[in-house]
Amino acid sequence: MLEIGYLKLDNPLGIVSPNGSRNPGSLNGSAGLVMLGRFDLSEAAPSEIKRAMEGWQSPSALGFSTTGGEIEDLAEAGRMAAEEGRLMEVVLPRTGEVADAVEAVKRMGATLSVRVGPDAVGDLRTLGRELKEAGADLLHLDLRGAGPGAAKVVKRISEGGSPPIMARIEVGDFKAAKEILSMGADMISLSDKADPEFVNWLADALKRYQKIVGWYNAPKHICSGGDLRAVAFCCPPVKNCPLLGALKKIDVTPQEFVDMKLALTRGTPLEPGEGTCFGSLTWCCKITKPCFMRDAVLERHGISPDEYMRLKKKLSEDLLKR
Repeated sequence: MLEIGYLKLDNPLGIVSPNGSRNPGSLNGSAGLVMLGRFDLSEAAPSEIKRAMEGWQSPSALGFSTTGGEIEDLAEAGRMAAEEGRLMEVVLPRTGEVADAVEAVKRMGATLSVRVGPDAVGDLRTLGRELKEAGADLLHLDLRGAGPGAAKVVKRISEGGSPPIMARIEVGDFKAAKEILSMGADMISLSDKADPEFVNWLADALKRYQKIVGWYNAPKHICSGGDLRAVAFCCPPVKNCPLLGALKKIDVTPQEFVDMKLALTRGTPLEPGEGTCFGSLTWCCKITKPCFMRDAVLERHGISPDEYMRLKKKLSEDLLKR
């Protein structure tokens, strides 16, 4: 379903086991990722972490979380992570050391996550950009206790530019999971105390949703409060609407936006659209919003709903590259 560095995950759920107190096998391997730790690198050598990881047999991708230690310790742990194909996570060090910590681990070839809470630093948007520029593969946001504001935090950081986001948040149903994912999160992490049957059910539901829809964390429309990825679903800016504010955020004029979308979809399956509002699938909304005109074009051109959404995802990525 998604790739984080050299890890390939079949669903976007992560299980965090702080003390290794529960074997991930008890979760039936249903989570896409299992994180063990935290290991204090000032006390635990990479060989000890490796042995602890080897004791956890699971079909899920595996990772470990670290804290403390010097730059040299981070580098050695990163070397082991790369050799073993594990995700290495660093709990946010002192902010002045973030770039150095990321560089030390990435230099060893490891896939790296950086974990941070919403109050760890003053400006998470800036931190997200710094981590992305430094080469971090994942930003693990601990949003427990943030309540309804969690989705807004994710949206703000995602729009500012960041690595893929894994949101640490307790969810109790598919709707809650879909809400945080639709605001820019790529993954959700849960406690190892989560009910195994629920984890299995939610992982399966998200996989089935991806198969049907084609974009498991597709954003809401801009006019419904969605993040910037949703510009792929927007109409031409012919009236005063929230799209204009979104275009200002990405420093694109309305005419540039029109020209970009037309250029990016020219010669692709999104170019046709006779009978739709603006004559091209380029301007059509997400597949979960009913539209008989869009669906008629999709059927006429043999484009499945999931293929349509994968094309919209690619369009979104291309529009936001600049």
